[in-house]
Amino acid sequence: MTGIRVTLFAVVLAVGCLVASSVTAQDFSFEPWSDVTKVCPSCEPPPADEIELTNGNTVQGTIRAINPEFYTLERFGEVRTVPARDVANVEWKRGSQPRGLDNLDQIVLKNGHVLTGSITVDNDRPPYFEIESSYMDQSYTVFKSQIEMVFKGGEEYDFRAAMEEVQDTRE
Repeated sequence: MTGIRVTLFAVVLAVGCLVASSVTAQDFSFEPWSDVTKVCPSCEPPPADEIELTNGNTVQGTIRAINPEFYTLERFGEVRTVPARDVANVEWKRGSQPRGLDNLDQIVLKNGHVLTGSITVDNDRPPYFEIESSYMDQSYTVFKSQIEMVFKGGEEYDFRAAMEEVQDTRE
């Protein structure tokens, strides 16, 4: 009986570890858009960028930012990410990539949401960022405990190391 309990405990522990690691690992897989195909049935559809995926599918929307990990798209106010490794080709709605898309700052929250724009405040006590949206007239304050990843100027930024450096100088 004890052997069965030990085995059962080991299985439950292993499954728990797998679930926990899959929850914390960042996955930028494309999540399908909602069922909305038009917000104005009598209007012409707006021009859209089109991403061809390596599996042959296509995704349409406005590409708002690019970094080495993923593309950020927006359509009818919904924001999605597409892993860069899954992108085979991009057809730009205006013929070529707009300048600056690969130099924007991005904050990836632990819940998967991505904020894109310019980081205007990087504070370590209390630890938070402020980011101004690149395409909406909005500014967001985000505590660093809510953040999974940060990109500054299109490159990954190790904000945790910067926080540790500040902490070391204060001790």
